[in-house]
Amino acid sequence: MVNLPTLLLVAAVGYLLGSFPSGIVVVRFWKGKDLRRIGSGHTGGMNVRRVAGLLPSVLAVLGDGAKAIVAVRLAEILGPQPWAVPVAGTTVVVGHCWPLYTRFHGGMGLGSAAFILLYLSPVSLLGLVVVWPFWYLVLRHRYRASVATVLSAPVVLWITGDSAPMVALGLAIGIVISVRHIPTLGRSTADLPTRRA
Repeated sequence: MVNLPTLLLVAAVGYLLGSFPSGIVVVRFWKGKDLRRIGSGHTGGMNVRRVAGLLPSVLAVLGDGAKAIVAVRLAEILGPQPWAVPVAGTTVVVGHCWPLYTRFHGGMGLGSAAFILLYLSPVSLLGLVVVWPFWYLVLRHRYRASVATVLSAPVVLWITGDSAPMVALGLAIGIVISVRHIPTLGRSTADLPTRRA
């Protein structure tokens, strides 16, 4: 039975956790700069690596992964029903992409999504890692390959025997990340234009 108040609660918690700007916090501490104004302007681990180095990017990625896993784990505790986890997983990625705390200026969602799958279905995550090079060879464009890969998530989850709610989670995350990537799909395969602080 679907408990709507519980689903609304886990959705709100997921979004607010997802909104925590790990990359911005790390770069502000490490470099004293606003990550949104340098590099690509995105707040995820790739831009942190570009502007601050490897160790800060690892810290930012771990922060993004932690908030994603915490959101999903809280959904498992607060809403022991099949749709609580997909709702939390989707909203934490939405929060990462369009965070409340930074005026909806966030990352691309791939890291958070990867950690959700690492926690819930590591075999499916491995399958998507294998799928990405195939899409890159076909499309010759890393952003389009990333979108094609995340849109493959529900198929991979179905093949690996995951439940219908998990397949729905894969579809929802794929749509969210695809929408977030729309501005990059027309760019060349070179790095995004950089911004000076």
